Amino acid sequence: MIGLGLASSHAPGMFCPPEVWPKVYGAIPNYTKESQPHTAKLETPEVIASYIKRIDSAFEVLRAQLEAYKPDAVIFVGDDQEDMFGAQCNPAMCLYTGEEVWGSAAPFYIDKPPQESRIHIPVHSELSKFLLRELIEHDFDVASSSVMKPMGNTPERGTSHMICYPALRLLPKLDVPIIPLFLNCYFPPLPTARRCWNLGETLAKILAGRPERIAIYASGGLSHDPQGPRAGWIDQPLDRWILDRIRTNRGRDLTNLFTVDSDTMRGGTGETRAWIVAAGACQWAGEVVEYIPAHHTKTGLGFAYWPEQR
Repeated sequence: MIGLGLASSHAPGMFCPPEVWPKVYGAIPNYTKESQPHTAKLETPEVIASYIKRIDSAFEVLRAQLEAYKPDAVIFVGDDQEDMFGAQCNPAMCLYTGEEVWGSAAPFYIDKPPQESRIHIPVHSELSKFLLRELIEHDFDVASSSVMKPMGNTPERGTSHMICYPALRLLPKLDVPIIPLFLNCYFPPLPTARRCWNLGETLAKILAGRPERIAIYASGGLSHDPQGPRAGWIDQPLDRWILDRIRTNRGRDLTNLFTVDSDTMRGGTGETRAWIVAAGACQWAGEVVEYIPAHHTKTGLGFAYWPEQR
């Protein structure tokens, strides 16, 4: 059964040392120091250092929840962003059913060959194949992949950073198998919020009778548009609204997101779909661990979990 839920952002800057954060922010299209908003200018080296401490502490809380729960498998659900897939094939949903995935744990902002930070993560292939069969029986036409053959822009970096960046923070020994569930959050047409909620509900229903202890982790979000027209801007009211729904067990309200076309909901904010899947799977009150509107990472950084259910 799914007895624990986790969620966090996975912005590349979160996993960079403080001296790299200005480089992350400087990657904004048409960036100049003069164009920095006042809020970004307030993020001094001391503030950035404090953010990193808060990020580390938040990940430690999530890691401790996993350690105490002792899962047999963790479902990683999040976007791909043209790592595993590309324009030739971009499924709405895809389960990876092979024996392992590999990829680069160091963000591309760090000057290091991808192979030097490559990690290998075991996959619970049997459970993933079971989910694939059952989801199809429950009217989810999920794509499947069983071979690590990245088709994206930088195949040498391996699988999606929604897995590789947070994996070592959550599972430092990489000794718990995962189930990669890729969710299209960037490339229209996109799954609706209601479809994502229903996916989470269905995952919980399918796994309710299984003996394994399973956790689900939503990777991505909250509000951000790293390379788009709103790059560097963070929608704090939206982020806090989402976190409040998690905290007060009103996750179903999240199905109202993406019902209208809005610039606010485009770009990386679409990754909130992963949180909706987790909320659908864990329909009990969550705990908000941390929220940091970090302009230098170009993302509203959120951390939350749904406590263990016995």
